[in-house]
Amino acid sequence: MFKKGQRWYKIEDIAERYDDSRFSEGGRILNRKEQETLLSLVDPEGKYILDIATGTGRFAELLSKNGADVVGLDASREMLKQSSVECIQGDALKLPFKDDSFDAAVSMRFLHLLDHPQITDFISEVGRVTKEKFVFESLHPLSLRMLYQWALPQGSRLYSNSFLRKKFNQVKTVKGVRCEEKFIVPYGIYQSMPLDLAEEVMKIDQRLVEKENLLASTVYWEVFFD
Repeated sequence: MFKKGQRWYKIEDIAERYDDSRFSEGGRILNRKEQETLLSLVDPEGKYILDIATGTGRFAELLSKNGADVVGLDASREMLKQSSVECIQGDALKLPFKDDSFDAAVSMRFLHLLDHPQITDFISEVGRVTKEKFVFESLHPLSLRMLYQWALPQGSRLYSNSFLRKKFNQVKTVKGVRCEEKFIVPYGIYQSMPLDLAEEVMKIDQRLVEKENLLASTVYWEVFFD
């Protein structure tokens, strides 16, 4: 699954139009909420942060503007060409950094590209280079995401919270885990909406997820390391 995603993101035309195709109209509302969520989970001021699978660097740029020293890593050179922050081409499963290099790590929209056996190795590798915590998101299987999951060209996996917790328990350096459900309406649906409609749907979405978080399509995680 990861290799399929790597191939898709390395297509130059996809990289060049990635942000425009996903973060115009309703995608702008989603982007704003994603950024707000990340900043609520990571205090970037004065921190050295690794952004894994940084893509075009939109989250790396956000963290940098809020006081962090950020390094972005991605397997796709084509995606990295779109970023304005310091970036390195590399493998998320074999991070090219020394132990405890970073205060924290983040990774948005990446875990769903990993197959089951890769998750423990991935978290272990992040824990090796990270002193404090790792923030990322997962996509839940019992959600509206199933409406279009099959059609995604880059491949995708949906993981339950209980499955991921079992995986985290297999990593010796993990000392604690916290998760928070956020969006009921999946990413792809927001991106296809007109701006005004997306604004109203997001308001409803946020009210619903507070009461019915089991319906959430997106789960944000904080993994704390020894």
